[in-house]
Amino acid sequence: MKLLGSLSALAILALLAPCSGVASAQVPAAVSSLHAELSSPASFSSSAAADPSAAAAAAPAAPHGAMVSQGSTKPFSSVGIGVKIGLGGVGFDVATPLIPGRLNVRGGAGFFSYTYNGTIDNEPVAANLKLDNAEVMVDWFPFKGSFRLSAGTTVYNTTGLNGTVTVAPGSKITVGNDSYTSDPTNPLMGTVNAGFGGKAVPRFTLGWGNMVAKNHHIRFETEFGVEIIGTPTVAWTYSGEACDNTTSGSNCANYATFSSIPGASADIANQTASLQSDVNSVKVFPILSFGLSYKIGH
Repeated sequence: MKLLGSLSALAILALLAPCSGVASAQVPAAVSSLHAELSSPASFSSSAAADPSAAAAAAPAAPHGAMVSQGSTKPFSSVGIGVKIGLGGVGFDVATPLIPGRLNVRGGAGFFSYTYNGTIDNEPVAANLKLDNAEVMVDWFPFKGSFRLSAGTTVYNTTGLNGTVTVAPGSKITVGNDSYTSDPTNPLMGTVNAGFGGKAVPRFTLGWGNMVAKNHHIRFETEFGVEIIGTPTVAWTYSGEACDNTTSGSNCANYATFSSIPGASADIANQTASLQSDVNSVKVFPILSFGLSYKIGH
């Protein structure tokens, strides 16, 4: 509008130029004013620039989805549930983040039973090895990736060996340093027990896989390490009747309760000490497992 006004004023001054020297003198001034207006840059209001709401209204809209959340970063915001198989048998794990991407707390359990039929200290033994346990672990991810270092406790440890020694009626058996004949009517029966660690023992492992990873729902898990069980404990016991071949010779006629035979208690103690010596070196159990987990939540 200013431009049109300037052009109109210029035309009027041109028509009046012959009649007035003053008007004639104003023509160059009008031309100069028009040139200045055409040459000057577009003006703007400083008050609009200072107004944040006006600046926000003038700013281009953010692309759709630019503010979409990349996942929760809150503790206990998700739960991972997994199944595993390994040296400890078949089991499961449950995990949740304490510091997302850095620190998880994890609990789990494993179930395993193995039947053994053989000899222990030259005794025919039918035994069952049980590795049932439950644990609580803290997983640390030092590089915010899949690699983890873990430490925790086996809070319920039933790892142990329970076996029976069946002595056929009338057959001979060596206990400790002496030989005994099993009573034909009330034969000897023996039991052997070995406990590996207390009810709570420490565990240390490393592995790969974060059960509550930020951008994944299904993860492959692997873990290996050790469970420190300490010194195992063993025990032998016998029931039934027998006779001492050392004193009775080849003709056993006087059968008695095994614990009442002179020297039998010392023989049981010697046999227990021999087995204890065999297992004293077993102070750790290996941990090795592979599994698959699924995350529920963000």
